[in-house]
Amino acid sequence: MVNNWPLWTVLEALSKTAAKLLQKVVGVKSSLLSHMLWATMIVGVVQVVVGLAVARRRKQALIADHKQVVGACLFGVLAFVATVCGFAAFLPRYGGDIGVFTFLVTLSIVPGSLFDRFWFGNKFTFRKWFGIGLAILAGYAVLGWPSLSALTKLPVWVWLGFVTMLAVTLNQVITQTIKAIDPFVKNFWGGLVTVALSASLLMFVGLKQLATTDGTVMVRLTGLSAVVGVIVVGMWCFNLVSYKKGASIALKKLVMNGTYLSTAMALGILLFDEPASWSKMSGVGIYLIAYCLAEDGTASYLRTLMRKRAQ
Repeated sequence: MVNNWPLWTVLEALSKTAAKLLQKVVGVKSSLLSHMLWATMIVGVVQVVVGLAVARRRKQALIADHKQVVGACLFGVLAFVATVCGFAAFLPRYGGDIGVFTFLVTLSIVPGSLFDRFWFGNKFTFRKWFGIGLAILAGYAVLGWPSLSALTKLPVWVWLGFVTMLAVTLNQVITQTIKAIDPFVKNFWGGLVTVALSASLLMFVGLKQLATTDGTVMVRLTGLSAVVGVIVVGMWCFNLVSYKKGASIALKKLVMNGTYLSTAMALGILLFDEPASWSKMSGVGIYLIAYCLAEDGTASYLRTLMRKRAQ
């Protein structure tokens, strides 16, 4: 089993789901922006410690290429935005739905495809445009088929989901641009920026709030956030191992996104009593079809697979 790449891909997806569940737990048990900043800082601290430890052990220079370091720091800025939004969406005042929030983040294939076309100059076909259209329709379905007037009054947590989606998309662009960087070095610099931004904002908006927070609450918040950080590191490791075991990018993404979406929605319904509806389920189904159409590698793989079976 350990030599089976789908196993590692499923573990990666499950670690994503676990991180999202813990973000909701932290959000539900918190009520202050300072708590979200503290939780985000702890995640960054874990990334810095692990990134530094592994880079040193492998004798990997932390400043090997200045452009890569700048890219990794920009990655950290966007990761900070995504992490804060991920925690804040589940604050009691916003009451985010973990299944829908996860779905909104995976909709990054829409702006991601547009970046491929207009930033990297990749060609678009009718299939790809149709896939993007279906993905937008899937998002509309998951939100419960809102009317045009309702679209202007979406809850704050939905907008936080869109912000997270855009941050994830831009980080994908950065990752493609600095793909030669050692992942642990990127983890170190990205985590360091996350810590710096969190600590800076805490100095202006949150120190008094933290000082008056019950000690038990702070211990629980710190522990849960540290676990999220460890899971994020594990997520990266599972991603690496799956490729080393022979995973193709196209099929791996399909397995990972399908598992991530379905488990996040199912656990959100089971553990947090989030509403289960046909619009949610249909949105996931439409999304998976859209993904197969919009992602060139996945579409190519599926065509090859069907041709082999037809022979």
